[in-house]
Amino acid sequence: MTYSIAVRTLGTGGVVFRKELCSIAAQTIPPERVLIYIAEGYPRPEWTVGKEEYRWVTKGMMAQRILPYDEIESDCILMLDDDVCLAPDSAERMLRALEENGADCVGADVFRNQDMPLRRKLYAAVTNLVFPHWDGKWAFRLHANGSFSYNARPVKDFYWSQTCGGPAALWRKEAFLRLHLEDELWLDRFPFAYNEDTLSSYKLYRNGGRLGVLYRSGIENLDARTASEGFRKSAERVFYRTKASFMVWWRTCFRNGADTAATRFRAAGAFGIKCLWLSLIMAAASLLMRDAVVFSSYFRGLREGWKAVHGPSYRALPPYVK
Repeated sequence: MTYSIAVRTLGTGGVVFRKELCSIAAQTIPPERVLIYIAEGYPRPEWTVGKEEYRWVTKGMMAQRILPYDEIESDCILMLDDDVCLAPDSAERMLRALEENGADCVGADVFRNQDMPLRRKLYAAVTNLVFPHWDGKWAFRLHANGSFSYNARPVKDFYWSQTCGGPAALWRKEAFLRLHLEDELWLDRFPFAYNEDTLSSYKLYRNGGRLGVLYRSGIENLDARTASEGFRKSAERVFYRTKASFMVWWRTCFRNGADTAATRFRAAGAFGIKCLWLSLIMAAASLLMRDAVVFSSYFRGLREGWKAVHGPSYRALPPYVK
């Protein structure tokens, strides 16, 4: 199958971005085109590494990824962030996994949750109820409370998955367009599109698509944080993260178009327990940091999230599961 590469960027990645473009130019199976979707108002880098072409589009993590891609005629699109580095045969491995398994999308395991140090695993479990699982079928599972779990010990290179990370994923173009992900551009109203990878990839799974994850793809996450650095330093980080998480949970797990009274009851119970637990964590964080704003921002995020999902624009969204 043929493929092209689409990279979303602000163009400010410097050495990290150049390293990525060099790794793209070295692929054993060259892409038909390398398109760089750069945010409007940002200048392109002064240098050119290979055959990359620049297209200026509306700024936003979702807006720079959810595009019609009319200029791409390839069968597949390898969608990348601007801070990953590919092994010379990474695209070849991704293409092989997609074709051999008949997948619609294959995400690369760039975050490697299963390899994190114990303290980071404990931190993820305590602060967001992200746990390992030992289900031999799935790479990642999304649970009724909106948190995911990850395969604790993957022994194969390829697993089916319910979600995948956003930094590197190979999509069949027609499968990507069929999802009408433009319906999810509402997430770009936040300063940072928190959980955008879950919102996009889980939609494929829930609508009957075949989503897989490739371990040992040779793709490395360099984590330049060009898009998220300002958000991470924001005093409103807890508020926006909580509000976005609530709205993504509501759309993916609670009111997704395929919900029933039973699924809503289960999701509400699971999310309620999660909220109670996180309220204790936020209270502890406020005490340790001597800053009551952390605790109040969490509840403000839940309140504003509740208001938002009952607003006219959100209620007018087409069903998540069609």
